Amino acid sequence: MAEIVTSIYSDRYADEYPSLYIEPWQRKHELNETNLRRILQALGPDQAWLDAACGPAWHLSRFPERPHRVGLDLSMAQLRRARRNAPDASFVRGDMASAPFAAQSFDLVTNFWAAYCYLGSWHRIEALLRNMVYWLRPGGALYMEVLLARDLESFNRSRFSSATGFRVEPLIEDYSEWIYSDSGGRHVMASPPLDLFVDFLAPQFERIEATHDGAFMVHLIASDRHPR
Repeated sequence: MAEIVTSIYSDRYADEYPSLYIEPWQRKHELNETNLRRILQALGPDQAWLDAACGPAWHLSRFPERPHRVGLDLSMAQLRRARRNAPDASFVRGDMASAPFAAQSFDLVTNFWAAYCYLGSWHRIEALLRNMVYWLRPGGALYMEVLLARDLESFNRSRFSSATGFRVEPLIEDYSEWIYSDSGGRHVMASPPLDLFVDFLAPQFERIEATHDGAFMVHLIASDRHPR
């Protein structure tokens, strides 16, 4: 996985990334920021936040007043940009399915743009979910963007696909495994159904929200982590 991700997320692609996946998706990012502000306010001012697969740290950069922010990513090119965008945050290079953070290190763990799809198998995605819960303190929250098969199937008819020429190709008929082709190359991905996430998280949190944004993402928020 590491070699594939780092070969895609080169300096050239990292330079293009904001114009491809931040600037055209203003509504999605505004929703991210609104949700994050609500979650962070509920947690209080001194919480520790980990953004797994942080990319150029757009989300972390929106909250410079928060003192304990950590970004995790495999791409050195993205991490270089992340450090510029959020200079007061800390950054770690590593695999989100096996990063060695200690238990109860964070009050909020996030994973945006369905970055878990890069893990390539349901087994590794479940390992990420276990890690995200393990890293959370009691009372903590988890926020993920989940990509559904029905939205993958419709992507090639979207305005974004028409404007860019980027395409989704199923490897399995139900789109649980698929390829995304853009200017960075071919991204080989895996997408379990939403039930996998909800069924795993529901017993471990007081509340689960799953809200579709009307485009391509379900905003899954699990809050008030049960004590162990």
